[in-house]
Amino acid sequence: MFSWLRLTPPPTERQLRLTRALADYPPYVPPAWTPDSSSESLRAASARYREHFFDSMQFRLEALRAFLAKFDVALDVDDAGLTAVSAWLPHWGDLLVDDFPAAPDAYRFFSEEWTGGLKGLNVIFDLGIYQAECLWARRTKLEWIVVRGRDVHGIVMATHSIKGLPGGKLFGPIDAAYFQCWSIRNARINMQKGLPYSSDPEILMSDSFSRTVLAKAPPGRRTRKSAPRQDRE
Repeated sequence: MFSWLRLTPPPTERQLRLTRALADYPPYVPPAWTPDSSSESLRAASARYREHFFDSMQFRLEALRAFLAKFDVALDVDDAGLTAVSAWLPHWGDLLVDDFPAAPDAYRFFSEEWTGGLKGLNVIFDLGIYQAECLWARRTKLEWIVVRGRDVHGIVMATHSIKGLPGGKLFGPIDAAYFQCWSIRNARINMQKGLPYSSDPEILMSDSFSRTVLAKAPPGRRTRKSAPRQDRE
């Protein structure tokens, strides 16, 4: 349950509408993995996760499509679709990130199931996949790099990066989607308190999300690589 459903005064109509829209949203449930010290186990777990990620990608996009349709927003990767999703995000993205200290770790490390107050993480994850699809529709020869392993502290985590954007740097659209929703939340809280919106004053603008996509994907040849690169473990 989202924490704001327990608040006094009672939740707003905006909060209740999002809760109703999320009621049947399918959770993202990656394969379970208990890591051991075997490098073979690490490679096998990463391969299983990568396969699950790619196999579930279209299902995740359809879940997001059905969710956004409840707000009269069409999920398309063309300019009109990107503009519509971008306009939706500043009005609703903050409610997808509840005030749970565990939320960032849950999102990155899959430390617990994305249910209850973490349910909005499923939408954010799928917005990241959608952002990647928008990039792919506009750019040449992109490639997913999806790895599951352990960080320097031994905690199980997964990374989802895209290779091939201008400048040569990797871009993590799924992490970026979480950061944008969290920034929208902070900006809205600061706005209510009469404080400066955030370190990014444009985060609440309707074209913030679309500008990110278009800045990273100037026109190029529409050639897409479907096969993921092998792990670098």
